[in-house]
This record gives sequence, structure tokens and C-alpha cells, in this order.
Amino acid sequence: MTRGDAISHLRAHADSVRAMGATSLYLFGSTARNEARPDSDLDLFIDYDPDSRFNGFDLVGIKLFLEDQLGQAIDVTTRDSLHPRLKERIEQSAVRVF
Repeated sequence: MTRGDAISHLRAHADSVRAMGATSLYLFGSTARNEARPDSDLDLFIDYDPDSRFNGFDLVGIKLFLEDQLGQAIDVTTRDSLHPRLKERIEQSAVRVF
């Protein structure tokens, strides 16, 4: 999937993903760099309201929902969970979806 296709598909489901607790969604990795192969997954991270009761079950719900809607493997994490050594590079290269 190209970066443009991924962003379009993800934006089409933005309201649902927001309803599951995400306040923003970012695409990173090979698809964001337009280097994805046919077997590549989509790498995503989200922000959420820290005052909410957002938890790991909510994150899994977002993953499963997007995999079902897009028909593609999804890896999703929170910005807070990005590896400290990689966080700055990931944030700089990420593409904001919403």
C-alpha cells in the first residue's frame, strides 16, 4: 500500500478510531517513507487523552478494527510507548493522519 492510499484509508475511519480513544494518529515506517513491500504492515502510533481511561484493551481494539477495515496487518502503539532511542527519529519521520 502506498503512503497516500494508507492515509486515505485511515482517514476514512478517523471518526471510529477517535471514538475508541485516539486523539491523533500517525503513520511511520516503510509505508510512511513510501518504501513498503506487498507484505509490509502499517506502523502507527496514537496519542490519547491522559485523563481518559485509555488502556491496552483499547489499543488492541484499534488494531483489530483497522486490520478488519483495511485488510492489512497493523502494528499500533502509543507515542508514550515508543522506544526512547527511536522516539525522536520516529516522530520526525511520522506522517500525521489526523
